[in-house]
Amino acid sequence: MGTHLEPVRARALRVPLIVREAVLAALLALGGATLLNLLTPPPDDASAHLYRALLVSRNSFLWDNLWYAGDYPLVSYSMLLYLPQEYMGPAMAALIAVVVSAALFAVLVIGRWGAPARWGSRAFGLLSLGPLFTGGYAYAVGAMVMLLCLIALQHRRHGLGFALGAITLGVSPLAFVFLGLILTAVWLEHRRFDPRTIVVAAWLAALVVVQAAIGWLFPSEGVYPFLVGHLLAVLGISVLGIELARRRPETRLIMWLLILWAVGALLLYAVPTPVGDNLARLRYFAFPMLAIAAAAAAWRPRLLVVAALVASCAYGALPDLVDAVNRSDSRPTQEAFWTPAVAFLAANHDPDYRVEVVQTRGRWEAFWIPEAGYPLVRGWYRQVDLAENPVLYQSELSAWEFQSWLRSRAVKYVLLPDTPLDSEGAEAEAELLRSGRSGLELVERRGAWSFYALRDPTPLLTGPGDAGITEHGHAQLRGVVSEPGLYTLRVRWMPYWETGGVADCVSAGPQGNTLVRMSAPGPFSIRATEDLDVLAERIFAAPTSGPGCGAP
Repeated sequence: MGTHLEPVRARALRVPLIVREAVLAALLALGGATLLNLLTPPPDDASAHLYRALLVSRNSFLWDNLWYAGDYPLVSYSMLLYLPQEYMGPAMAALIAVVVSAALFAVLVIGRWGAPARWGSRAFGLLSLGPLFTGGYAYAVGAMVMLLCLIALQHRRHGLGFALGAITLGVSPLAFVFLGLILTAVWLEHRRFDPRTIVVAAWLAALVVVQAAIGWLFPSEGVYPFLVGHLLAVLGISVLGIELARRRPETRLIMWLLILWAVGALLLYAVPTPVGDNLARLRYFAFPMLAIAAAAAAWRPRLLVVAALVASCAYGALPDLVDAVNRSDSRPTQEAFWTPAVAFLAANHDPDYRVEVVQTRGRWEAFWIPEAGYPLVRGWYRQVDLAENPVLYQSELSAWEFQSWLRSRAVKYVLLPDTPLDSEGAEAEAELLRSGRSGLELVERRGAWSFYALRDPTPLLTGPGDAGITEHGHAQLRGVVSEPGLYTLRVRWMPYWETGGVADCVSAGPQGNTLVRMSAPGPFSIRATEDLDVLAERIFAAPTSGPGCGAP
């Protein structure tokens, strides 16, 4: 890793070693990925990727109504990963990415440090499997593109490197953060203010500005806290690694990268952001990099080497292994488990309302319920859930709080599955329902499911006349109103709606909802624009709150 070029002859002598180690690392990754697919059920995060891929197959790119009262599904997470869905799903893309990443990492580190990097490259061949354990498919593909970008920059292919950096950002903003940390560490190693450094810095800054603009135009609420345990692990490994890497001049790059990791962890712990605890995923690189530093230092001092390698190996591998072992119930990953729930909704669901499913351990309801066409009040994003539904994360939940929350989200039915539930956002809700104190009516039990109904629920659309939703699709809503006037639609406001029928104006309403002005009785529709000209016009008009809709 790095951009310093060695003499051509020295690099040429390393080519056989680079090829051998790249092939070995790729084979280790391929073998591990094969065993993982055979022995473990789909990982928890896979549900989110499957749903986003489903949206692409249904041509819903900009907006989705079926999670969190509406959100930007691709722009808020990964703009590019799901586009090749017709040819390759995210799980297969991630598997290919980890195998290629293992080979690319070997090319980088053997090219930089030679034979002392062998064990580090081999270790990464196994640790690169981490995203397959967790379901971090976007990050896996983004990390592969990031490594390609570093190789391009290492060989002074700046145009290619800049293009790959932009793709890294489009696939995984987290991988782009790591790219920025690595390039900053490279600069700190040499601290040169030459034209090349200025160009690379300007390119990084421009991409950051682009990402900030996208976040402003297509906002997504929520932050991801940095867990104390992960902070302590990052700081402990960084201190050990810094002490080891500083001893040799050729491993100062590793030292600076660990310093930046520790500083970044402290900042993200102190200032909550959407990145948050995700910065800890640099742990997949920690053990391989420290193995390189230890080999360069001839594995001395022994006590420090052992402590650094044991700590980094444990933190890099054990969390994912424990998580895989603890997946005690694979039923929610299968369609058959959800058949009773979907059948109940098919017989009872009213499009005027959303559905609440008490979150399963892998949040698989975020795929199976909207895949069947029913709007889910929550979804998969922990960041958004913490921001929008904090009442469900309390240690105790009262019946009044629960019913108030359900009415504010236009929920009529609550579904409770008999399976391990999410450890953070489900236990209080499940306990309240099971106790019989929720105030909801238990209307049916079927298979592993209990179905509850809220009395006098609040519908999605309310206003001066009778109103009803007749179609609640991914990017479109249709309905009928009996009188003209201003109606409150309990869908999150965004400025890229187009109106049809008697709806002649939309604007931001109270509590983040959408106001719709109806010019007459009759049918109406609103949909997220699919016209690029309209979208561009709205973007350049910078409509953060939309035009106001006064009384007709």
